[in-house]
Amino acid sequence: MIVPEAAHVLGIPGRASLNGIHARFRELDTVWHPDVSRHDPEISHATFIRVREAYEILVDYCLNFEISFSQEDFRKGTDYDSREFWISRFGYDPIWG
Repeated sequence: MIVPEAAHVLGIPGRASLNGIHARFRELDTVWHPDVSRHDPEISHATFIRVREAYEILVDYCLNFEISFSQEDFRKGTDYDSREFWISRFGYDPIWG
């Protein structure tokens, strides 16, 4: 299984944080874990193994992904200044967004 397929198995959209991946796994864990699942035991076991494998692949990918903290690389990814970032994220009102 490769990373995009693992993301699909967990139902993760294009982007997710490590916390988001973990939360999604916990949701699927409560549905497919053989000890708590209301589905057929064989199906729940097979599905849980697939979900667990996908989770491990994504976590491994995230933990081993090298991130650049250089100022030059950071600026490449942003086309606007900090004020524009704030407005796009929180709106014009600094308190209520």
